[in-house]
Amino acid sequence: MKYYINGKYVKENDAKISIHDMGFAYGYGIFETMRFDKKKIFSYTNHIDRLYNGLKISKIKIDKNKNQILSILNKVININNLSSGMLKLIITKGNENNLNKNDFSIFVIIKPFYEVSEVPVKILFLDEKEFPLIRYNPAIKSMNYIGNIMAKEYCESMNVFESVFFNQNKIVTECAMRNIFFIKNKVLYTPSLDLGILAGIMRSLIINIASDLKLEVKECHIPLNGVKLMDEAFISSTGIGLVECYWDNWKSDYHYSKRIKKELFNRIKNN
Repeated sequence: MKYYINGKYVKENDAKISIHDMGFAYGYGIFETMRFDKKKIFSYTNHIDRLYNGLKISKIKIDKNKNQILSILNKVININNLSSGMLKLIITKGNENNLNKNDFSIFVIIKPFYEVSEVPVKILFLDEKEFPLIRYNPAIKSMNYIGNIMAKEYCESMNVFESVFFNQNKIVTECAMRNIFFIKNKVLYTPSLDLGILAGIMRSLIINIASDLKLEVKECHIPLNGVKLMDEAFISSTGIGLVECYWDNWKSDYHYSKRIKKELFNRIKNN
């Protein structure tokens, strides 16, 4: 693979960043993970709008507009000759030793799609206070993912696909890496943004699809002790799209989840 590193397209093994880069030294940066199919980036406008909003909140100034960023991403896709896969765009505050306070760094990583499970995956509910999660208000896609990665590794050690956090009030928030949805009596439930969760790109599309399928949608506070009463559950992200999920002593036929999933991938395919 060839990556983009501050104006240069270099092979993966030759990709280097300064140890003084503030993304490396302090986690001062933001990122977007985007999927592309048939060499076309899915929902680019939504991703780039969220990115620029994060830049504004983080006070990171760059000298590239949205079309220039798109040009860089498309070139990374083309020089790697990948039809479908994932892009990770990272923008940091730049070199901490640079006297120019408007310094910045841009990196783009590319990889093929990883295999996504076609059967429901197991999730585990975890208490947020056990992991050093960093939440922002308003939420941005910050590089500070230490708590999320720790939860991810813990789940892998337990042979569980994903974790779902709950807060000090025993309210479900979000997954370590994804968003969580439940369905009960033709109502789609997902945690509301006031809990400090990120407004996922797939999350928004799934909400729209559910409405089109005549499901009522409620973005709300979901009590942990209420999830056992749900009829269906699934998780979503840019990478996996939608995957049905389950937990110990609970099962589902995923009737509406399958309908949402089918329509979601139709829209991705016809993007």
